[in-house]
Amino acid sequence: MITIKKKDAPSNHEINIFATSISFNLPKGFIEFFSKSNGGIITGENVYIELWPLTNMIRLNKEYHSDTYAPDYFIFGSNGSGTAYCIEKDTTYIYDMPFIGMPSDKVFICKSFVEFIENPPS
Repeated sequence: MITIKKKDAPSNHEINIFATSISFNLPKGFIEFFSKSNGGIITGENVYIELWPLTNMIRLNKEYHSDTYAPDYFIFGSNGSGTAYCIEKDTTYIYDMPFIGMPSDKVFICKSFVEFIENPPS
């Protein structure tokens, strides 16, 4: 059984700041989820995923230098260890990749954020 521990929703202003700060499309269900929960934790049997707060994603991507090391991807969470969960900017598909060695070691997960939430990777 999968459990999602949601956080308080971001304000409409915070959502608009995020949306106008990116230059790529988002996967189906992404904004819908994050407009109701500013990040969260997904747990289940062999599953642990930290969804970063929408209000911190741009800053965290800068801190991880994703524009340098993985410019075609946008990170939105992690497994709390060495794996990042990210959006491929061209396709909006979701992948996992190690924080060290990215993106050559990426693994396709799914085509939408809805799929990611309904069937999270273990």
